[in-house]
Amino acid sequence: MRFAIPIVVFVALCLGSIQANAASCSGFVVIKSYDADASTVEIAYTKGKEREYFPKPEGTPRDRSKIPSPCRGKVKKETQLAVKATGGKMSITQVRSNFEGKMLSDPDDASWLPSKLNQLIADKMTVVAVMRPMGPGRDAPLGITTIYLPADEADLAEIKRIEDLAVDE
Repeated sequence: MRFAIPIVVFVALCLGSIQANAASCSGFVVIKSYDADASTVEIAYTKGKEREYFPKPEGTPRDRSKIPSPCRGKVKKETQLAVKATGGKMSITQVRSNFEGKMLSDPDDASWLPSKLNQLIADKMTVVAVMRPMGPGRDAPLGITTIYLPADEADLAEIKRIEDLAVDE
C-alpha cells in the first residue's frame, strides 16, 4: 500500500506532462490536397470570424468557444498536417457540424474521411480545423483532430425555427 501512493503520483505527473505537450489550436483553413499514402493534407490558412461561422439563435448566452484559441507562430508555417481516417473516436480526424457539434465521421469506414476531404478540396470550402500534436513529445508531427464544417441551410433553418419559437415577455 505504501508504494501505491508514489505510483499514483508518478502516473499523474506523466499524464500532466503529456497534456502540456498536447496543446491544441485552431484556424480557418482551406484544404488544398490530400495524400492518402502519407495520410496528410496540405492546407492554406485563411481569415474568418467565429461569430459568423458558428451562428447561434438570438438570445443564446455567449458561452465559451467550441474551438481552441487561434494558432500562432511556427504552427502557422506548418502546411502539411497528418490526418487519421480510422480508429477510436478520440484518435481519428473528426468532421463535425458546427451548429450541433455532431460527429459526422464513420470511425469504422476507412473510405469516409478521404472522400469527405476530396469533397472539401473540390468545393474549396473554408473550414475550421483544430490542430494538435499527433503523439507525445515536442517533436510529434502536427495533425488535424477536428474539422468543423460551415453552417448549411439545415443549420440556418433550425436556428430560424428556434428563434420563431421564442416568446418576448
